[in-house]
Amino acid sequence: MPPIVLVIWEDAKVLTEGAWAVNEKYDYAPHLVSQVGFLLLDVPEGVHITEVWHPELIGPVEQIPRGMIRELLFLTQT
Repeated sequence: MPPIVLVIWEDAKVLTEGAWAVNEKYDYAPHLVSQVGFLLLDVPEGVHITEVWHPELIGPVEQIPRGMIRELLFLTQT
């Protein structure tokens, strides 16, 4: 079984609502997401995780680029 990890990553964020917005300066505030899953791949470019794992089947695989990852914590022994 692959290790279970907690990935804290920064996602994109929409700062305005509607079709038009006032042209003003917006402060930068990270939009952090916490996600738990089975670690399928860990390479310099990023990680692949899935929420469901079986020796023959897995759930949808999500790819998170390394530049978006703020923290990767192992919740099980590798």
